[in-house]
Amino acid sequence: MSDTVALPGAAGDAVRRPSLDARPHPAIGIGFVGILIAGLAYILYSLQGDIAEAGSPPLELGVFALLALALLVALGFEFVNGFHDTANAVATVIYTHSLPAHAAVVWSGLWNFLGVLTSAGGVAYSVLNLLPVELILQVGSSAGFAMIFALLIAAILWNLGTWAFGLPASSSHTLIGSIIGVGLANQMLAPAGTATSGVDWAQASGVFQALLLSPLVGFGCAALLLLALRLAVRVPALYQAPEGDSRPPAWIRGLLILTCTGVSFAHGSKTGRRAWG
Repeated sequence: MSDTVALPGAAGDAVRRPSLDARPHPAIGIGFVGILIAGLAYILYSLQGDIAEAGSPPLELGVFALLALALLVALGFEFVNGFHDTANAVATVIYTHSLPAHAAVVWSGLWNFLGVLTSAGGVAYSVLNLLPVELILQVGSSAGFAMIFALLIAAILWNLGTWAFGLPASSSHTLIGSIIGVGLANQMLAPAGTATSGVDWAQASGVFQALLLSPLVGFGCAALLLLALRLAVRVPALYQAPEGDSRPPAWIRGLLILTCTGVSFAHGSKTGRRAWG
């Protein structure tokens, strides 16, 4: 199967773009399944070690089943979050033929994973502060599990819906909205005077400000950087869409791969931690 698909250009010429429908080599699927099984085994091993270190009594079968289900739902959110947000990091390197599509996705996933492992979790903790107090105090109870399932499943469904319709959406906004929704529902459904709190609106205000300002800051910095590059690097071909299978110069491809790596690492260090907080 060809690596590119011909499309009619604005001037009637053929504009080619990478084909994203080519089937990967079977070895890639086998490797993915192997890594997934190894990851699940590591999670179970770590969980068993944490329980033994805490000196807790053996978990009842029902509690253990709910805990396993909660872990699977969290893994499901991370999986959906991964293929939902991967395009943000790999679009430029695929579009410019700097990396093949499959190689770009694997490379991005690797650096997302490294970001999760090395993150201090500061962003995750700021999001966790939005959680209802009941969820934190009763995380092992049926009510705590219900709130965890509600907020994660709601985030998964929204991410799947926006992905299916090709709508750009942020998993961060989705998860924060789910947490606030769970907090408000918990406060409204609880008997009068029994709910400790719904949402920490002081913390929510700070999160909202960051979510509002971050696109504006990104837009401004990107615009200034592009203007600076146009003044410093006067090569018109660098600012035009690639034609056919042509690729940018090696140093430009290197910069594109570097930015893809940085975005992937930052995404893992910030977004990846939130579902496991």
